[in-house]
Amino acid sequence: MKTKEQAQKLLTGIWHNQHNSQMRIEVDETGKITGCFMSGVNSQEDADATYPITGFAVGDVFSFSVAFSNHGTITTWIGQFVEDGANSFEASWQMVADAQQKKAQSWKSTWTGHDKFERGERSSNNCPGPKEASHPFYCSIV
Repeated sequence: MKTKEQAQKLLTGIWHNQHNSQMRIEVDETGKITGCFMSGVNSQEDADATYPITGFAVGDVFSFSVAFSNHGTITTWIGQFVEDGANSFEASWQMVADAQQKKAQSWKSTWTGHDKFERGERSSNNCPGPKEASHPFYCSIV
């Protein structure tokens, strides 16, 4: 298990994933994660929208959530650093969408997936096309 200081050093910074999303994360001395998230699957009008990140890091494991309030969704990622000094990490995610109180629709309101994040800024503000996106809300739907 890594110390708090190692987890802080590993996770703090700017990260991007395969969906062209970018986040800036800070981890304080208690392991609390804060920051902001820019989705790569937003529409062009919403491409620069930022959403707050909150979460926790304990040793080499972490969890953080983002509420995409204007889309009625919340996504939580969980992951673990498996290499010292890693410039990337993989995390599983679950996203829940507001079923608008339609009980018959609630079964399809939760999605699960997997992201790979790499250290550094995203390469552009362009949303990947439907072929490249594995996320249910790629830019042409939102």
